[in-house]
Amino acid sequence: MTERMFDAVIADLDDTLTIDNSAVELLAALGIPRQRLTDLIRESESGQISQAVADQRLLALLTSSGRVGRAATETVFSKIRLRPSVTPMIRKFQQAGLRVGLISASFNTYVEHMAARLGVADWYSNVQLGFDDADALTKVNFTIDAAKLKHRQLHQFCIRHRVHPSRVLVAGDNEYDLQMFACTGRGVLMACPHNTQLHPQAWQVINRIDELAALAAPPPSAK
Repeated sequence: MTERMFDAVIADLDDTLTIDNSAVELLAALGIPRQRLTDLIRESESGQISQAVADQRLLALLTSSGRVGRAATETVFSKIRLRPSVTPMIRKFQQAGLRVGLISASFNTYVEHMAARLGVADWYSNVQLGFDDADALTKVNFTIDAAKLKHRQLHQFCIRHRVHPSRVLVAGDNEYDLQMFACTGRGVLMACPHNTQLHPQAWQVINRIDELAALAAPPPSAK
């Protein structure tokens, strides 16, 4: 039997496996202009504000329209649409013996929800939402350097499953995924209008999610 190229598949969620974007959908549901989050991220990543201030400002932003309950956020996340064929693709990977993980820069409760929906045990997130006993959002923590965090989470996944990074296929769609691409040498970029400049840094560029399945699927038995 011909040896397969990969032992594991790591995928980003928003705009890679999904049609919708969790941050965009949550802000819309809360009536908060998307530009306000874009400005906060830009100021954070440029070093204009500290990590502590960034955390405080993100909490203030998310609660600027009033109380944010856990149930309200979960309702938004439950409506996020997956790309067609994602669910059977994940099942196919698992049935083939591939380890599957989700590494997202999004909210912990969202990634947990999507992992359960897809039947994936290994998941990693960035933005940590904290709720009090009344299920109201009272705390937010996130890592400004999302790309570095994703890289570290990839290594945690590899150590846990004793998989070498070169044997991991990684799928993503933006600059936060590039350190993982460089680490494995097997980065697959989901093409979209805003990421054409990233094409040279990907091992493969795909336009449909089923192309990822073709790349990761074990080869047929050799006779």
